[in-house]
Amino acid sequence: MYQIVQPRILCMGIGSLKSMERIIQQRDPQRILVVTGPHVQRLGILEKALRAMGNYARRAETFINPAPEPDVAIVEECAQAVRDKGVDLIVGLGGGSPMDVAKGAAVVAVHGGKMRPLFGRNLLARKGIPAILIPTTAGSSTETTQAVVVGVPEEGTKKSIWDPRTLPEAAIVDPELSRQMPPKLTAETGLDALVHAVEGHTSRYANPVTRMYTGEAIRLIAKYLIRAYRDGSDLEAREAMARAATIAGIGMTNSGLGAIHALALALDYRGFTHCQSLAVLAPWVLRFNVAGHEEIYAEVAEALGEKVQGVSLERSARKASDALLRLQEAMNISPYLRDYGVRKEDLNSLALRAHEVGQRLLPMNIKEVHPEDAVAIFQEAFSPGSNYSEREKKVTMVKKPNCP
Repeated sequence: MYQIVQPRILCMGIGSLKSMERIIQQRDPQRILVVTGPHVQRLGILEKALRAMGNYARRAETFINPAPEPDVAIVEECAQAVRDKGVDLIVGLGGGSPMDVAKGAAVVAVHGGKMRPLFGRNLLARKGIPAILIPTTAGSSTETTQAVVVGVPEEGTKKSIWDPRTLPEAAIVDPELSRQMPPKLTAETGLDALVHAVEGHTSRYANPVTRMYTGEAIRLIAKYLIRAYRDGSDLEAREAMARAATIAGIGMTNSGLGAIHALALALDYRGFTHCQSLAVLAPWVLRFNVAGHEEIYAEVAEALGEKVQGVSLERSARKASDALLRLQEAMNISPYLRDYGVRKEDLNSLALRAHEVGQRLLPMNIKEVHPEDAVAIFQEAFSPGSNYSEREKKVTMVKKPNCP
């Protein structure tokens, strides 16, 4: 048995922002808080959204979230503003950061104003303030997920509220809002969406319905991400990427993630952006996962555009990580820890820390990950001269004297 959850209203496509006033009217709120970021404000997207609200813009105030990666403090600050102002509708406008702050504030505000007691699965006593989420990037999938993910600085990791009550009332996905994304951000957010799709597709809790979403998302990203990266004004590519990120989120939030996101948690507080954390782990986790699960990874490889007809199942499965490496190379995103300043002597401790903090997500991975497996993956991810091999069910290190 399985169930699928998603926002009550999902409005997508070019010009869909114009539906905003009609969607707000269904609630007829008296006080609206728009949560966004300074970059969205500078680009004029906030102004465009306020115009789309029509007369409801007169009832709106703005909360600017300055942090590229949200943490507990900013969510609680926003929740306090919601409580103080008597807000009865929240609008999250931007990338994953402002949308997570908006989702988080919506539930924290009705649970005493403190976030930490809510970390975990299905701990919410009630649904939060109604929220509308409007992404301006194509990657985080926050608009369709049943989770709020924030940093916990004192613990050096991220934690989440995972509960269907965090889902927004509505998501408006207008690809025109992403046209101004620069190539680097297009690449990183697109890779984030792809990892959501691949991990959701291969999660041990995936089902035929979630794979319908994640499989299509992989195909769309493989076809259109490079186009969007090379030409941000390519509206066909932007629309496809916006659609891919959204349906990847629907699939992933109903199936779970895996070892890529789990092990990336330890990197998110070492100067890595979230997308960089995924980039240095995704190809190597895919290679680790393949043994014993060749059929599903051959399916991923084919969705990524690889030719698998007439190729052995094992080789077809390996093509998934090869395709990902080529995609990252085409967008100048390094898959190697060394390029981000990680020292070789820190690999073991970093890997073991990653395994420790990733326990919330590791059980979703298609294959069990032991501490020594995490070390092997981090060693593989260090530089082009690294490697690992799999013997029986355990991973052991292949040491090369010329490894830098």
